[in-house]
Amino acid sequence: MKKKRILILLGVVVLVGAGVAVAASRSSSATTATTELGQVTQATLSSVVESSGSVSPESEVTLSFGASGTVSKVNVQVGDQVKQGDVLAELDTADLELEVAQAEQSYLSQQASYSMTVNPDPAEVTAAQLALNNASAAYKLAQQKYALNSTDQVALSCNSVDNAKQSYDDAVTAYNIYLSDWHVQVYGTYEVSPQKTQLERAKAAYDQMLANCNLAKSSVNDSSVKSAYASLVQAKANLDSLIIPSERTLATAEMQLEQAKSSLEQARQQLEDAQIVAPFDGIVTEVNPVVGGPSGSATIGLIDASQYHVDVLIDETEIAQLKVGQKVEVTFDALPDVTVTGVVGRIDPAGTISNGVVNYTIRVNLDPTEAALRADMTANARVILDTHTNVLAVPGSAIRQDTQGGYYVNVVDANGEAQRVDVTTGYTDGELTEVAGDLQAGQQVYISEPAAQQQQQRGLNLFGIRIGG
Repeated sequence: MKKKRILILLGVVVLVGAGVAVAASRSSSATTATTELGQVTQATLSSVVESSGSVSPESEVTLSFGASGTVSKVNVQVGDQVKQGDVLAELDTADLELEVAQAEQSYLSQQASYSMTVNPDPAEVTAAQLALNNASAAYKLAQQKYALNSTDQVALSCNSVDNAKQSYDDAVTAYNIYLSDWHVQVYGTYEVSPQKTQLERAKAAYDQMLANCNLAKSSVNDSSVKSAYASLVQAKANLDSLIIPSERTLATAEMQLEQAKSSLEQARQQLEDAQIVAPFDGIVTEVNPVVGGPSGSATIGLIDASQYHVDVLIDETEIAQLKVGQKVEVTFDALPDVTVTGVVGRIDPAGTISNGVVNYTIRVNLDPTEAALRADMTANARVILDTHTNVLAVPGSAIRQDTQGGYYVNVVDANGEAQRVDVTTGYTDGELTEVAGDLQAGQQVYISEPAAQQQQQRGLNLFGIRIGG
């Protein structure tokens, strides 16, 4: 990092006569000497902090394939200008394209299925309604047939029960009357009487008729009714599922649709990953893919050269003077005649320590320029802290200091002789220094000692006497 130059020139300063040898004017000894003259000028001087770094583009990326395969195309070379979205290189995608097509068909199928679940086909609803109507009619008919058949069977088997019961009752009455005769009781003939035999027969006939009736009632077949009812229930469920699908049905349809969509997106992403695409407008800096080669180590470098910046280190003793937005002038070792302006865009809050020295990184955002900047060029940044405009300035080598610590310059007066003028100094860049005193722009000042003073100095030096600073 370059150390801070205390004061530096911002404005354009025209020096007249600086560094130009002119013939010396009068000398008390008539001896001719060579004298350097400078000029009092009006200039703009600034206080700056200086440092150096390297030029970096706005964005810089190394791109690679996201899928494995064989490189089929390389569309760029180093130095090519590309636009955002340009395909820079491709893999063989025949298999991936087939997978995308299959995934698309599956997704469309699931989409249609889901749509029919939510909004059923009117023709299917009509058909389901018709099936329900038919099942309902079939169930009613089965009920009617069942009722008719069961009545006939029971009637056939149970009509004789009443007659048998009446015969049985009559036999009981007759047997009871027979028992009431005392002769029968005395001789016990009731055991073998015709009345008892008739009673037993009537009882057996009645029991048989009653059993047949009960059997007829219990064995009536209603399977056709049950079958018709089951069909009716199924037809109604089919219609309901079309018109009002259950939450489970909807959830299943949604899940299947999302799975198909995810598979399609994955297939498309794999196809996209088989290409290297420019993420922004830029310049290609590196091309590694080779047609026919593997995708594994193939990379393409790209930079965004629309804007550059320079990151520089600033000493901790100077960082407090900097703030975001300050103007910066930047020069380049590779472009000695180019100066680009910029601003402080960022100041890192934390410093870095190297060899016990703390520095802070600042970023200088360069203004747009037509200069032929390239990434990694060495850049010299001068952050403008303060500026004094339209001040008087003289070459720094023209300023003298006397034994009392005061500063002065030797001005060429109207007679061509040196005249001392006391000054107060201000900003300097090592070449020009701001001065205040009885001076005017355009006056010439001595850079070297005036000839008369040189002779006097040499004479006095013979006696070991030293005058001035």
